[in-house]
Amino acid sequence: MKDRKYTRFAVQLPVSFKGDQLSDEGTILNLSEEGCAVTSETVAGVAAYVQLAMQLRAKEEPVQVELAAVRWSSATRFGVEFIKIHSKEEERLKKFVKVLQSPT
Repeated sequence: MKDRKYTRFAVQLPVSFKGDQLSDEGTILNLSEEGCAVTSETVAGVAAYVQLAMQLRAKEEPVQVELAAVRWSSATRFGVEFIKIHSKEEERLKKFVKVLQSPT
C-alpha cells in the first residue's frame, strides 16, 4: 500500500454524488485534502468519475468537487481522489481539514 501524501481523518459527513450512470447520497467516512472514502447504497466502480457535494459544516453550502476519480470500490464503500476543484472550494476544504488536524 502506498504512503498517502495527506493524512485522512475519520468523519461522518453527508455527501451527494453523481456520475454518468449513477446518482445518490452517502456518508463520508474519512477525508483528506486529496480525497475521501464514501459509504452508500449505490457504489461507484473503480475508474469511474463522479462529482461530489460534501456537507462539511451545518448551515454552509456544500463544498463542490467538480471531478473525482474512484480509486477503489467494495460492496458498500468507495474511495475517491479529488481531480478538479475550484480554488475557492479547495480553500474551504483545506480550512476544514486544518480544523480536523488541531488537537481538541
